[in-house]
Amino acid sequence: MTRTIRRWLLSFAACLCTAAAGAQPYPSQPVKLIVPYPAGGNTDIVARLYAQKLAERIGQPVVIENRGGAAGTLGVGLAAKAPADGYTLVVGDLGSLVIGPISKPGIGYDPQKDFAPVGLVSGVSIVVTVHPKSPIGSTADLLARAKAQPGKLNVGTGGQGGPGHLALELLRSMTGADIVHVPFKGGAQAVTALLGEQVDVVIDGTAMGQVKGGRLKAIAVTGPRLAALPDVAGIGETVQGFDFTNWWGILAPAGTPPAAVARLNQELTAIAAMPDVRDRLTELGLSARSSTPQAFAEFLRSETQKVERIVRDAGIKFE
Repeated sequence: MTRTIRRWLLSFAACLCTAAAGAQPYPSQPVKLIVPYPAGGNTDIVARLYAQKLAERIGQPVVIENRGGAAGTLGVGLAAKAPADGYTLVVGDLGSLVIGPISKPGIGYDPQKDFAPVGLVSGVSIVVTVHPKSPIGSTADLLARAKAQPGKLNVGTGGQGGPGHLALELLRSMTGADIVHVPFKGGAQAVTALLGEQVDVVIDGTAMGQVKGGRLKAIAVTGPRLAALPDVAGIGETVQGFDFTNWWGILAPAGTPPAAVARLNQELTAIAAMPDVRDRLTELGLSARSSTPQAFAEFLRSETQKVERIVRDAGIKFE
């Protein structure tokens, strides 16, 4: 080996050592968390709660960036194209990760291929409500009414192909109940119609405030019982196997270093176990959730398959 080559090798090795010594463990800079909806909604509230706690735990700012539009798909699409370095994350939900891609083929991203799931963070059962004057007081009552008066029971939701509508179609397919779907341009309009007794039942998450205020009566929830409504049974307690919930999870662009994903998942799991986080989510009618990245990936696959099946069987046409 010549002296020149030896000097070059020693110089190259020194550079490698310097780079390794200068490399900082993740995270070494602020993290951006994209919220694909406007400020103030449940997705934004959940994101800000976790962002605050995450920043405290990792010693770096976690900056919220609201990129609402196209029912959550705009912000998620932007996150899919972000650098896969662990410094851009997105909080996705049933709408932006499952319903959106199914309702709009060619949307520009594939939730199962373009992201590295980090972990689930929260979930919520959708509340089924009636007017306080209604004699319907449970899922059994609702199904009995539908059987006694087929085609006469009107159920309002926040829109065609939305979570409430999908939950209703799942109930219809599992029970054969002859129920009329009445879609509105948003949950608030559906709730207003129920307050005015223009529909018999509403399945929509926005009704929770009216339930707490005593202006509407909750008769069931679409998934596990809510801590905020412990006496209200899940539909699955009457219709075996029924389960339909909304949920939130945090994802990174595909190709994000596994070490970064593992660190983030570790912190999200710890945050979900904090009593003050659980209490705050309960106040909102939500619940804390956690999962491994692998479990979140499998959950996303199974939720997509479930919604695809509901859409196909019910022949849902998205607006």
